[in-house]
Amino acid sequence: MKNKPLLTSSQTAHFRARFGNKKQFSQALMPVRGPYGFRELDYDFPNKLDPQAIINKIKEHGFNSFGLVVKDTDGATLANTPHSWNPSGRDLVAEFAELCEQNDIIFMISVTNMNDAYRGYTNPETVSIHFKNPKIFAKDHSAGDAATHPEGEMRVTLPEGVTFEEMKKRIPFLTKKYDGEIGASRDARGQGYIPLTSFHCPRSKHAEYMIKLIKELTQKYSVDGVLADYIRFHHGYTDLCGCERCRKAFSEEYPGKEFGKGREWIQFKKNTIVEYGQRFNDAIKSVDEEIVTGWFSLPGPKIYTNRFIAQDYRKLTKSMDTALPMTYPYLTGTIDDGKRWGLLGNAAHWYFQRNMKRRFRDYAPKDSDKGVFCITNSVECNSEEMLKQCIAYDYGLGIALFKYFGTSDAQWYACKLYSEILNKQEVGDPAPTKKEIRAILRQVYKKYPPKVTPRWWKKEQRAEKMGENNRG
Repeated sequence: MKNKPLLTSSQTAHFRARFGNKKQFSQALMPVRGPYGFRELDYDFPNKLDPQAIINKIKEHGFNSFGLVVKDTDGATLANTPHSWNPSGRDLVAEFAELCEQNDIIFMISVTNMNDAYRGYTNPETVSIHFKNPKIFAKDHSAGDAATHPEGEMRVTLPEGVTFEEMKKRIPFLTKKYDGEIGASRDARGQGYIPLTSFHCPRSKHAEYMIKLIKELTQKYSVDGVLADYIRFHHGYTDLCGCERCRKAFSEEYPGKEFGKGREWIQFKKNTIVEYGQRFNDAIKSVDEEIVTGWFSLPGPKIYTNRFIAQDYRKLTKSMDTALPMTYPYLTGTIDDGKRWGLLGNAAHWYFQRNMKRRFRDYAPKDSDKGVFCITNSVECNSEEMLKQCIAYDYGLGIALFKYFGTSDAQWYACKLYSEILNKQEVGDPAPTKKEIRAILRQVYKKYPPKVTPRWWKKEQRAEKMGENNRG
């Protein structure tokens, strides 16, 4: 991409001072999502993990940073703290913190904030409230209903010998609705019973719960960074939140203005999220100033980020150390599922790059000292698509991948070769080139032939074969 943005020296200074002058190459683990992609919800799986083997593998493949999703959208926290719900019973934070320290690997933890299915079940009074009767889209609620809806990604499979009633005791937000078909679209890749999920109001006691939990995690464990996920409103609705807390706060801040409409309403929603983000950051820094904070962003046009999720890029980044755009274009579609899906994935990749360029100053104004560290996917795509994302969304700090389980052998090999290039770079350097990526892919394809052969590789193979025939 021409004129791709690059972070300035002042914007990379904090990461350089904290972690050194090498770019970060990070792999992430989502323990409750099962052994393949991230469409499963499985509380037995965390107890099957071998943290030592996981850290050994990421180290052997050149990663210098590791991210653990401590609290996912289901609400389980895989740690031993007073305020956490841990159905697995295993303290993975303690185990990985020790291993990362022993192996000189940066240890980041990700914590889901406003999306919490379990507390939607135990504390329904903190769930956001819809204030409109939908007319065209999202006709799954009425005004006054709570923002508790069917989960879009995770599904639950019943182990042999386990009844639905037994599983529901363990997952109280599980429903009898069953998703029986697996498709190629992003929202059709899971199979099993569908749980509910809830988005909570940032002005409710759920925020207090989260701040307590964040403090407990940072006080008890040695972590290098704490990253805020789902620090936003629900991505599918514009009519949140209509609870009495929000109505009262809006009327006090904008007396005489109509609730739920106009610029004032949009600004109110964005400020609500920013205020929580500042509290999140302050809670961590009150424990240890050296812990890096960041917030996960859903990239998109302003009409989406303002009206739906209410993420004010500039103010949220100002409230923390870095922005973490979630750049997952090839979750939209992969060529391995067919030509149509490959075209869709490429179109999404084209859009994501241009949207990031257009909104880069919102993330990192030139006069700021804040960084931009993107995360992209190594699951549900192929090696070439993964590497294209790695170089497209590296703006000077490196790149993070998710997730450990579901990454193919070919992709692990590609990561190892990519790390050999990335580990020679310094913070602030431009991303590796397309030429370097092609060189990696030649080695990958010789060892792991692609499911769908790219045109450039076919052309090179034909030329090589012709050369052999001519020599013969």
